[in-house]
Amino acid sequence: MPLLVASGTVLGASGDAVVSQSRNLEIHYTVNELALPLDSVQLWYTADHGETWRSYGFDEDRQSPVAFLAPAEGRFGFFVVVANAAGRSSAPPNKLTQPQQWAFVDDTPPVVQLHDLRATTSLGQRMVEIRWTAIDAHLPARPVGIRYRRPPETGWHQVTPDPIANTGRYDWRLPDEITGPLAIRVTVVDKGGHRVDTSGKTIEIPPMESPRRIEAPSPPLWSRNKTAEVRAGGFSASKARERALRLYAEGLALRDAGRDRQAVARLREVLKLDPQMTDAFVEIGSLFHRMGDLDRALGAYETGLSQQPTMRAALRGAAMVHRQQNDYNAAAQRLRAILRYNPNDAEVWMNLGDIAVFQGDEILAHECYRRASQSDPDATEVIAEAHKRLDLMSDGSTGYHRNGR
Repeated sequence: MPLLVASGTVLGASGDAVVSQSRNLEIHYTVNELALPLDSVQLWYTADHGETWRSYGFDEDRQSPVAFLAPAEGRFGFFVVVANAAGRSSAPPNKLTQPQQWAFVDDTPPVVQLHDLRATTSLGQRMVEIRWTAIDAHLPARPVGIRYRRPPETGWHQVTPDPIANTGRYDWRLPDEITGPLAIRVTVVDKGGHRVDTSGKTIEIPPMESPRRIEAPSPPLWSRNKTAEVRAGGFSASKARERALRLYAEGLALRDAGRDRQAVARLREVLKLDPQMTDAFVEIGSLFHRMGDLDRALGAYETGLSQQPTMRAALRGAAMVHRQQNDYNAAAQRLRAILRYNPNDAEVWMNLGDIAVFQGDEILAHECYRRASQSDPDATEVIAEAHKRLDLMSDGSTGYHRNGR
């Protein structure tokens, strides 16, 4: 059995795999001297964790190493079969075969953008809202570091002692002593070892204000009187739910018939019976959006998100409203929230690419369209549109499609 070692631009180990920032690898192997001379050396590789194996070819000079060009980024397993006059060292690999060596290839650094900083106050505590976009196919669970400095200082200090998840946002509670100009930098490190630092952005931090008494808000009226409303309407809880579902179906039928205002009225009746029916809020938001009432649409979506913060329909709807209001940073934040739960949502990657075009960030747009074309093989229509946009960008055209999906 040959001993196999993969090498290239090796940065270290990722589990049991060598890590390379280059697709060009050298596969080293050693053979027992008693097996010489060799008749053939054949290299096999797998790109799907051993489900399928492909022959890369033969090492013509039968001397280590053999060059391997990875067809894409990702994790590859290798297996070498040598043969001499006595026969082969083993049969070709199959699903039950364990690779003799793993290599992880990542030759693309992350695309990282730090957005404008915003100073705010919450319950008397000064805060800085830090927002960023970091896109890469191979990010670890916690790839983001945030640092700060206080000009004219030149050294950077950690905002958080350890790296954090790529949530796209971090609200930093400022220490009391920090006032005046403050610079922030975001650093992202991917699994391939690429490290990308954003240019620092600076914000002016006002001094602390005298503490003020904060009155606790009253609970919503519907929350306090929910039971009373149900009883006053003459319905038990189960009957109210049954009637709410029937009214909801009627509202959708009115929507499909183009009777938007009647549909909104019917869905509002639903919410009087069941204020927790998030789908009704989302449908109302969609109807207001269709009628051009963006403020009411956004309010309905946000109410739905207060009940179900991860609901895709509400996040996407709010993003489209923000986009129509030209608030591209807010739109991108909503879309990135979807990607935190489903990083392979091709439609969301497409919309993020369109938003990047509006913001004039061609590099970010190209990466988003690339991800849209590769993340979900079943999204054939999105893939076709993504390729159209990529072709336009490669032609140097500025006439990108601006009709979001």
